Amino acid sequence: MELEGRAAIVTGGSSGIGRAIALAFAREGADVAVGDVRETPKDVGESASTAERVRELGGEAVFCETDITDPEQVTDLVDAAVDAFGGLDVLVNNAGISRDGTVHETSEDDWNDIVDVNLSGAYRCAKTAMPHLLESDHGRVINVASQMGFVGMPESAAYCATKGGMVNLTRQMAVDYSGEGVTVNGICPGPIKTSMSRDGSADDPKAWYEDEEELAHYEEQVLTPKIGEPEDVGRAAVFIASDGARFMTGHNLVIDGGYVAK
Repeated sequence: MELEGRAAIVTGGSSGIGRAIALAFAREGADVAVGDVRETPKDVGESASTAERVRELGGEAVFCETDITDPEQVTDLVDAAVDAFGGLDVLVNNAGISRDGTVHETSEDDWNDIVDVNLSGAYRCAKTAMPHLLESDHGRVINVASQMGFVGMPESAAYCATKGGMVNLTRQMAVDYSGEGVTVNGICPGPIKTSMSRDGSADDPKAWYEDEEELAHYEEQVLTPKIGEPEDVGRAAVFIASDGARFMTGHNLVIDGGYVAK
């Protein structure tokens, strides 16, 4: 197993890409602390929590209700992981939010909320986890950004800005910490079939990709026959967390079916 004996934190780990990363880690032998604002998965057809599924796969798991805009809750998450597993080897900064809007249409509150979660939240988690990662022989930070960190998208001003910030924060952190034994890399997913509702509501049982027109729109944006699955990102995260990626740092791995190449 690639991650036998490793301990990881995955923020935003209850659903979607975060859940896929947590389960991929567990399949490779890692123990996982899941931080999220809710334990119940949003994924259509899923009822078991991520922590329950990690245990079914043979790993140890803890869930910690975590709003990453709150430094105290971030500290509680890191402490819970270290207490449960005896240390920390991998931090996955995955939690994020999005709201549509051009610059002039985006309210101050919406802008600040998105920055606070997507960019400042990653800073808080890395700041709090780093002393423990520096003690690990396999320290890893994986920042989940987006292909929108490289290209502009209509009516996505705040989201694009924060994901671009994540891309460069990854590079900057690699400069500071790689010499100390902690590699820092990013994953930038493109269109991925996650079960986020079209209207952003966790109570809407229909996922956006169940809308044939919307799904067709995204499939036209990629070079591959289909858009991605959360497991595509999970497998990439396993590689970055493994010894196979020991010489990889400061890199942002774009997993987008060729979206950016167009």
